[in-house]
Amino acid sequence: MAQMTPQIPTVLLQSRVLARQLVRLLIVVPAFVIAGLLLMVDRRRPAVQSPVPAQSLRQAPEVELSVVIPFYNPGDALRPNVLELVSALRTDGISHEVLAVSDGSTDGSEASIADIDGVRVITQPRNMGKGAALHSGFSQARGQYLGMVDADGDIDPTYLCDYLQRAKAHNLEVVYANKYLAGSQSAASSLRKVVSRGFVTFVTALFDLGVTDTQTGCKLFRRDAMAKVLPNLREQRFAFDLEFFVAAKQAGISGMQAAPVELRERLAGSSVGVKAILRTIGEALSVFGRLHLTGTYRGETATVTALPVAQPVHLIPELQAA
Repeated sequence: MAQMTPQIPTVLLQSRVLARQLVRLLIVVPAFVIAGLLLMVDRRRPAVQSPVPAQSLRQAPEVELSVVIPFYNPGDALRPNVLELVSALRTDGISHEVLAVSDGSTDGSEASIADIDGVRVITQPRNMGKGAALHSGFSQARGQYLGMVDADGDIDPTYLCDYLQRAKAHNLEVVYANKYLAGSQSAASSLRKVVSRGFVTFVTALFDLGVTDTQTGCKLFRRDAMAKVLPNLREQRFAFDLEFFVAAKQAGISGMQAAPVELRERLAGSSVGVKAILRTIGEALSVFGRLHLTGTYRGETATVTALPVAQPVHLIPELQAA
């Protein structure tokens, strides 16, 4: 007599699928309402021409890798982080530039890296957010590849050397750190881990990007990929990373690969707080609204709220002439 195949695993699988669909429904429906309201508020702000010079990224690259390091009052963590990066780039023989963007810092940390060869400091006139600092850095970058890494000391900046080799070997447009990938490690606090998991669930329900970690602050982009996407990005704070992946998908950028990363204990203070969490959720909803209710990520809009122009402190002669 033939044995009957157990049905319990199938039932459990179906239950999980239904549970995911229910969670997504509970998130997406109110998200449309809130996103619509946020867009109405956003449209009442004065609209000006985007300050991001898209044409600069369409010029021929002059170095192999540009690394943008956004920072805000990092204290003593900044200099050793930058030195570690520069040393690794030189050891690997990578022609490079490092653009360290001060997002309105008031702790004098810019002076701690002013004497490092190959490092250019750019200052934002006031604190505007990580995304605004990245806009400023990427728009002035001269590299064939553009990298970004946090200044807080929790991510080894030398990962960018490995990411560059991955991108070149496999003709990738984007290589991004994924702390959930096999081989990754994290010394982040329990609070940060809980917040991160919650945000992943939220983002997956809204966007279904196929990217399980949009926010870890170490990424590498091919110049032409960033040129397609940067002019359409609007977020000035932590949702910049999420918005990039959303806009990249709309632009048909598919050559993206996750890579392992180790998150070390932070050397600078944590930026995770209730206000930051709520603001990032609001920004994600704004991205959701732009995706479904406007043509922003299809390049159909040309105006955004003004970003104050960053002031360069140390300029390379070629950029001064431009």
